[in-house]
Amino acid sequence: MKKKLKILLLIVIACPFIIWASAITKCEVLSFQYGKEFEGLEESSTNMISKSETVKVLEYNKMSARIYYKNRYYGNIFRFIKQDGKWVLDGWETVWSRAGSADGFMWPYIR
Repeated sequence: MKKKLKILLLIVIACPFIIWASAITKCEVLSFQYGKEFEGLEESSTNMISKSETVKVLEYNKMSARIYYKNRYYGNIFRFIKQDGKWVLDGWETVWSRAGSADGFMWPYIR
């Protein structure tokens, strides 16, 4: 009985880590496949946000995408839609910022 309980406890503890690792793997694969399409778009789309050090593709399909741009000072999630074959900014939110009041959580990268 104790062995079954230990196995069950191990499964319960391991499940969140497996789900998190799967989500990160999905984003890393999407970033590898489509990340180049979105490099520099945070600058050209807003004319306010400086170049990011990290570009991660959170979601991607033929008509829309959610991209996480991050540098030392802030992290932003941009939403793009495809219009006339080009990615157009649909909106963004600052998830976290060292200088401002944004202090959010960003799945799966935490920050």
